[in-house]
Amino acid sequence: MSDENRIRLIASQPIRGRILDKNGYVLADSRVKYSLIVKPQLVNKKNWEKHKSIISNLLNIDSNEIQKQYANGLNNQKLSITILDDLNEDQLIKFKENEANLISFEIATKLIRNYPYKSLAAHVIGYTQPINESEYKFLSKKGYKLNDLIGRTGIEYVYEDFIRGEWGGEMVEVNSLGKFQRSLGIRPPVQGNDIELTIDLNLQLVAEEVLKDKKAGAIIVMDPRDGAIRAMVSRPNFDLNFFSQDFKPEKEYNKIFNSPEKPLFNRALNAYDPGSVWKIVTALAGLESGKFPKETMLDTKPCLTYGSQCFREHNDLGFGTIGYEDALRVSSNTFFLSSRLWSRS
Repeated sequence: MSDENRIRLIASQPIRGRILDKNGYVLADSRVKYSLIVKPQLVNKKNWEKHKSIISNLLNIDSNEIQKQYANGLNNQKLSITILDDLNEDQLIKFKENEANLISFEIATKLIRNYPYKSLAAHVIGYTQPINESEYKFLSKKGYKLNDLIGRTGIEYVYEDFIRGEWGGEMVEVNSLGKFQRSLGIRPPVQGNDIELTIDLNLQLVAEEVLKDKKAGAIIVMDPRDGAIRAMVSRPNFDLNFFSQDFKPEKEYNKIFNSPEKPLFNRALNAYDPGSVWKIVTALAGLESGKFPKETMLDTKPCLTYGSQCFREHNDLGFGTIGYEDALRVSSNTFFLSSRLWSRS
């Protein structure tokens, strides 16, 4: 074989794993996007003008635009040139009906992320976006390609390595001019793993409905028997399918990214300080450390000063000398603050 010959890969996208609820209902999967492509090495040059004209009339595409896309692809020595992206159902049917007379053209499929319930559990599921050039510099070592999808938030982000899958493709040999010589074999892509959440779709739908007319809020439903999260809602939310669009309308973009209501903010996990719930944690820490056994009695005050800051009791009076049981019953600020300060000294 000539030293000038080179190997190239026509990549095949992996199928990202599905995200399921506890009963197997699909919360996130992948759908096929159809594109009209040309492989220059397979183009019937004798009939190119005729086929181009047929496609132009059949799919209502400007013939000059077809030629422009084709010429750009040739100049960049592409082995697969996209002429029209994301065909609708009508265009796809028309092409299939006339496919035998259009041997210069092919239909290529691309997988994009799909969320059947749109905004349901948006903050839990999360979304994907293409990687950028700076990320590609280190992600390429893990098998990512430029503009490859990666999980940005939620489950899509946390379990990226588990549900991502692996690229496949066709190895082809080209000569020194980049012209196709022969196919060297095909390696199919590896599908990513499905992941089953503890979320219960039916409970999630109920929780979403409760907050439907609320400007903002959050609901978390936990199974007390094992701590499993059965529903988690944050309002306002957003349609996850927005991030699967190649073209993102400015109005929709601003509504999600620039809205003062901050729909991307997860109020179920990040919005509020823990407040008095943390007193339970403080009590358990005092008991387990042995520094404040169960019979501990502490003096509560109207205000407890630490440094230059005065931390007030919520009734501005104090509750006298009390133990754990009364401190939890009245939710005393200074009782639990006293134990935390003394444990530091």
